[in-house]
Amino acid sequence: MKITTNRPFTKSVFKIALSCPTKLYYARHPEEYANSNDENEFLAALAKGGFQVGELAKLYMHVEVDLHDITKHNEALTQTEDLLKRDKVVIAEAAFAYKNMFVRADIVRKDGDCIDLIEVKAKSFNPKTESWMGKREKNSISSTWREYLYDLAFQKYVVSLAMPDYEIHSYLMVADKSLVADVDNLNQLFKICEENDRTSIKVNPDVQKKLASSKVEVLTAFPADDVVNAIINGTSGEQDEYLGKKKFKDFVKEMCDAWTNEKRIATDLSKKCFKCEFCNSGQEEMKDGRDECWLAEAKFAPSKSKEPQISELWNPSKRDEMIKAGMYYLKDLTEDWVKLEHNTKLEEGLSASERRWLQIAIATHNKALLANYGLGMNDDVYLDTEGIKAYIKEHDIKPPYHMIDFETTSVALPYYKGMHPYEQVAFQFSHHIISPNPDGTFTIEHKGQWLNEDVNAFPNFDFVRALKAQLEEDQGTIFRYATHENSILNAIKVQLEQSNEDDKDDLIAFINSITHDKTGRKGERDMIDLCDIVKKFYYCYSQMHGSNSIKQVLPAVLNSSFYLQNKYSQKIYGSLIHSENIPANDPIAWINRMADDTIDNPYHLLPSVANYLGITEEQARRLEDNQVEVSEDDDMTVANGGAALTAYSKLMFCDGQMDKALRTALLRYCELDTMAMVFIWEYFLHIIYQQQNTANLTPGQWWLF
Repeated sequence: MKITTNRPFTKSVFKIALSCPTKLYYARHPEEYANSNDENEFLAALAKGGFQVGELAKLYMHVEVDLHDITKHNEALTQTEDLLKRDKVVIAEAAFAYKNMFVRADIVRKDGDCIDLIEVKAKSFNPKTESWMGKREKNSISSTWREYLYDLAFQKYVVSLAMPDYEIHSYLMVADKSLVADVDNLNQLFKICEENDRTSIKVNPDVQKKLASSKVEVLTAFPADDVVNAIINGTSGEQDEYLGKKKFKDFVKEMCDAWTNEKRIATDLSKKCFKCEFCNSGQEEMKDGRDECWLAEAKFAPSKSKEPQISELWNPSKRDEMIKAGMYYLKDLTEDWVKLEHNTKLEEGLSASERRWLQIAIATHNKALLANYGLGMNDDVYLDTEGIKAYIKEHDIKPPYHMIDFETTSVALPYYKGMHPYEQVAFQFSHHIISPNPDGTFTIEHKGQWLNEDVNAFPNFDFVRALKAQLEEDQGTIFRYATHENSILNAIKVQLEQSNEDDKDDLIAFINSITHDKTGRKGERDMIDLCDIVKKFYYCYSQMHGSNSIKQVLPAVLNSSFYLQNKYSQKIYGSLIHSENIPANDPIAWINRMADDTIDNPYHLLPSVANYLGITEEQARRLEDNQVEVSEDDDMTVANGGAALTAYSKLMFCDGQMDKALRTALLRYCELDTMAMVFIWEYFLHIIYQQQNTANLTPGQWWLF
């Protein structure tokens, strides 16, 4: 096996083609086109636990020879060819080539004339409850698994062509979610390090002894031939949709030819184009591939256009159809595209479609549409105070107001004995409280926080104990932002039920009292979702566009409120307002006015973790600003990708030592999450108070809404 090009059609290139054939041209010219994915491969794999999964898989499969350090294509091919002359052998990173196609297989197991291809992924699968097949079309592969199974199919296709005299079998090796780890600190057996721009794993010397004492292998190599063969033979049901009405072999041939000959393939625009990585995000000297596609197909460049585009419309259902019909701008939309449905009760606030039409109305300055939103409008800001008051009454919201935020992580390898893969670990919380005073004023305080500093200790039960101690002093309303905290507490409840903790009944009772679940159970002090209130009653177009993330809502609220601007431009946070992290003798101001007279996002004022992560300040800011919501389980929405969270992941998997600077950064990030909730709630209550006070309401009645 030899290959004659230094730019072969690899499986990573094949995956780019699957996402969009046009991207092949941009990826083929990395010196010309900006690529936002070219940031830090290390951090991406770190967040998923991919390094540890790969290393553990090698141990489980008894790899004899690892070709990871062989980077030259033909050298890897030659060594693989020599190793395959053995009757039996297990190789990591074996290389195969056919014409201009080249693959490195994670693990290859040869036995006589049989070769097993084992693709390892930092993903979880429960064979008792899940399937790789989808439900929409007959014989179609689930969209969740397509990328991974097509990757494996490409490998099997190339290896079958390169090794025609062998019987090739394929396996997908992932974390088996039906299993429970029977050893502690599995993740700590594999420490990640970077040397000379290469990532490597330092395996604990005791790893073999530890694994020998284990009876459970949490990674399973699931046979995949039935699905993979259907893909290669073109009989799987999703290929028309997934491959642009082509069959697998034809698709591979066309993409390989385009890559080799540097051809540009035109692709229809779709909603996926909004998230194209080949866009110019600050790299002014580089070309913008996304703009080039839109110019060719729609005759405008998204980054240059001043017209509000459908890309920013909040959660629409027909975006692809809009694009196909040439509806690129918000001003083009009608009720045929965005159906209008009204909520009927005041406390229900805006329906989802009413909120979309509010966004369209503000963005397009449509006075007729804006008139539908009545007295709640003020320039580009909408605030329905009557609706908030009705919501407060309906949900019996009462002071003192508690704002809580959790930081959690989950990766493929269980951290602790008794845990399933991808089971949640809660490592931090922050808690602010707003308390009324007898004279009608109020006190804001950073009441408490908790951080697990010993990554070798299972934190979840101590986490709940500390939270319980913080919240059980009164019966005031507890606020969270979105669903995360409710989901995490319910997950820890299951862990407690299976535990032998002496106080588990008390902890479970506490969790039940402040959460709800899918059975209809609702605690007497069930947490209130502040994000839900925002979506129903507040919107600021200039700052939020189509996002309800707290990191977008916070600057929106600060820019909406002269009251907050005046109050928090003073250095009172840490002194007049107690903070667990800001000393009283060195308080801070949260308001930083920029050159265009808008208020900067306070998250930009936090201590940077860029140096710790080995990235630039700009990359750290982008990591924080562009957090995405991911979910390993459908009911577990987890904010992932933030700089501080990534730093904790590095702490778990790399050096394991928390220095003062990292500890400060983690605490400050979480503290601002709950202070952001304070800002939002304080703004809402202040506007209500202003309106009520015009009706001769006394200050002491502020808390009676």
